[in-house]
Amino acid sequence: MPPTRSPEIEAVARRALTAYTADFGTIRNLFSTDPAVRVLGSDTGEWWRGVDDFIAVRSTQSEESPELELRIEEVEGFEDGHFGWAVLFSTLITPETTQLLRHSVLFRLENGAWRVVQWHNSGPISNEQVFGAELTVTLDDLLSSVLEDLDQLPPTDAEEGTVTLVFTDIVDSTPITESLGDDTWARLVSEHEGAIHEVTAAHGGRVVKMLGDGSLLAFESARAAVRTAVEIQHRSEGVPFGIRVGVHSGEVMRTTSDMFGLTVNKAARVASAAGRGEILVSSTTRDLVGRLDDVPFGEPRTMALKGIAGTHQVVPVLWRTN
Repeated sequence: MPPTRSPEIEAVARRALTAYTADFGTIRNLFSTDPAVRVLGSDTGEWWRGVDDFIAVRSTQSEESPELELRIEEVEGFEDGHFGWAVLFSTLITPETTQLLRHSVLFRLENGAWRVVQWHNSGPISNEQVFGAELTVTLDDLLSSVLEDLDQLPPTDAEEGTVTLVFTDIVDSTPITESLGDDTWARLVSEHEGAIHEVTAAHGGRVVKMLGDGSLLAFESARAAVRTAVEIQHRSEGVPFGIRVGVHSGEVMRTTSDMFGLTVNKAARVASAAGRGEILVSSTTRDLVGRLDDVPFGEPRTMALKGIAGTHQVVPVLWRTN
């Protein structure tokens, strides 16, 4: 079974974060007593081994700290068997500053109760500070990059043709990277990209480009494109991240290494309208696919697509039922 959203873990994570600043009785109750527990604060020297060390230092810090308020902005929690995890976003307010914080928490089920076995706090730092360059960090950034490509005139040797495009995107990659660590994340993304190449080739498509946490794929057959999207989702089950996929068919200008045109734009926008673990296809693609016994479709939705005039019909693929 794939991991599921867990309101119980979200509630425990909220309690633990609320208690983090000074309620050490609650902290002791919610944290595991396992000596392997690790807590990483946002300061470079804050790395505590075991709940006792953590409480000893935090109790001193609470006396040294100015009056503060910790406001929880967002929480997502998931469980998979005896383990669970949560990501939280908060705002720390003191008389002098306001600081955005992110928290990743790993839980283990102990005697019927979820206990914290790892905690990590961090403050967001721009990629420019870390890498010396701006990097793509959100799907909107990715789409903006695609749209900039659309503004460029295609080469004179570009060919016209009708294709079905598939956009894939890893959802919420930044907090997951922080939770798993760079090495684990890099390995998982590499495996995911390998699966995309393998599945695309098996269905007669081609990988036009890899786009950071996503990909742009092209197919002569709309049916092959949809089946590829479904298989990519199935191949992504069990990994600690979600995929969203958008599919659209139409005319493009294409070279050996890229594609241009409004069809690319719309395919990207359909992807941006999809949720975590979802495949959405445009009405054009849906009409081309017709009936597929092994790929059921849901009820059509009418929605606005950012940057494209009017309303548009998209159809979800019910890939988890096959």
